[in-house]
Amino acid sequence: MGMVILDIEASSLSNESYPIEIAWFDLEGKFDYSKLINPESAGGWDDWDSYAEAEIHGLTRERCCQEGANVLTVVQEVEELFLSYPVFSDAHWQDQRWLDRLFEAVGKRPPAKLMPLDQAVSHDKRSDLAARLATVVRPHRALADCQMLAQIVREVRAGV
Repeated sequence: MGMVILDIEASSLSNESYPIEIAWFDLEGKFDYSKLINPESAGGWDDWDSYAEAEIHGLTRERCCQEGANVLTVVQEVEELFLSYPVFSDAHWQDQRWLDRLFEAVGKRPPAKLMPLDQAVSHDKRSDLAARLATVVRPHRALADCQMLAQIVREVRAGV
C-alpha cells in the first residue's frame, strides 16, 4: 500500500488558529490534492495573523473566503484519504490539531491520526531524515511542502 504526506497551512499559530490550506501528495507522485479552505464556511473562525499572510504563506483571508472550498467538502475528501492510505506529516502534532479543528467544524472526528514522517523510513534512516529536514527551506504552501517532503523521503530511503 502506498503512503501519503499531508500538510496544512493555518491562519496563525495561536490556539484559535484553523486550517486555510490543505494538501497531500502520494510518495510515488501518482496523485496530489490541494485546496484552500473557506473560513467563513466553518462559522466562528476569525483568528488571523497578518505576519503569516505577509511573510510566510502569502495567503489572504479574502482569497481563502473567495476561492476556498466549504469545510464539509474538505472533510469528506480527507475522510476518503484516511480510509485509503496511511497519512504522514512532518509536524503531525500541529497538523493533527488543525485537522481536529476542521472536523469539529462539521461535528465529526477524523477517522485516523496523522503519523510522524519519520515512520515513513526505516528505523536506521530516521537520523538521516531528521538531518535533512533540519536544513531544508520550506515553501510554506501546502502542496509544495508535501512534494518537497516526498522527495526527501524517497532520497533518504534510497540512501541518496
